[in-house]
Formats: sequence, structure tokens, C-alpha cells
Amino acid sequence: MNLDIDPEMHYCLQCNDEYMPDRSVCGVCGAALLSGTEMLAQRQANRQQTANRKGPLTPADDIITVFKASLLDVKRLEAQLQKENIGVLIWGEKPSCGKGCCGGGDLELRVRREDAMAAMAIIEDDFTRQTASHGVHSAVADYVFDPEGSENSCPACGCTFAANGSQELTCPDCGLCFG
Repeated sequence: MNLDIDPEMHYCLQCNDEYMPDRSVCGVCGAALLSGTEMLAQRQANRQQTANRKGPLTPADDIITVFKASLLDVKRLEAQLQKENIGVLIWGEKPSCGKGCCGGGDLELRVRREDAMAAMAIIEDDFTRQTASHGVHSAVADYVFDPEGSENSCPACGCTFAANGSQELTCPDCGLCFG
């Protein structure tokens, strides 16, 4: 049941704010608003898409890394992805207790290749919530990842790092995956 959505009102997908029917743009982030009817239809489509996912990973699945971070961040994202019926594998080359004392470093969050785009959208939404940025990163808006360049700047966090001949496909600071 969608008791929280009024078909007559307008809603911002990015901020989850509700507006009167005469508004067409979000007052917080500037995004175009959806009508309550459109919002209900989108929620139904999202529920159907979630139900159609395969769920937990199997040994036969083609999996890829979509994020690299500390155990705490990876576990938070794992819970969000599992809620959306996206199978998740947390993997690291070194042992890690998550406190940093074991020297394990960052862990990788892996998902099915077919779920990667949905997983990245969830990770992006999480980043927006964690930073309260609502997609506005004016300081890093012009940063571009160039695998052929000698130096890159991450568009998510602004970290500058060497491209290493296109071998480095994730930001060493925030874990944004470029490949």
C-alpha cells in the first residue's frame, strides 16, 4: 500500500520531498518533480524489477567489483543492496577486522555484472545521503577520469591520483569504480 503518496501531489525523486501540485521543480536540488501518479507507477516498476532479480550469488555468476571501502562502509552498502534483492560478495585479499589494526585495508563489494548499474545507483544515492550533497559537487564538477592521462581527479571526491596506464579503475580515496 502506498499511503504516503498522494496522487494529486508532486514529488522529488532525489530529495524525497513532497510539493503542492502547482510546483514543477524541487526547491532543494532543482530536479523536475513527478506527479503522485507517476511516483506510484515508478514504485510499482521498481518493486517488479527488485522481484525479478536473482538474489544471492551463486558460483556460476559473472561478478564484478563496484565499490572499494572500509568494512563499515561495505557492510552498510551490502545491507542496502540486499534489500533490493541484489546478491553481494564482500572480498579482500588481506585479512581485515574492520578496525584497521590488521592491515587489511579496503574491501571490495562485488555484484553480478547484470546488477552493476542498479548497484551503482544505490551506491550513488548512499553517497548523496552521507554527504548531503544532492548531486551538487561544484568543486569537482569538471573532474574527468581519463585512463590514458598521466593524472586523474575523481569526480566524486576530488582525489588526484596517477592513472597507472589505465590499470587503476577505482579511486584510491573513495572507491568510485571507473570500469
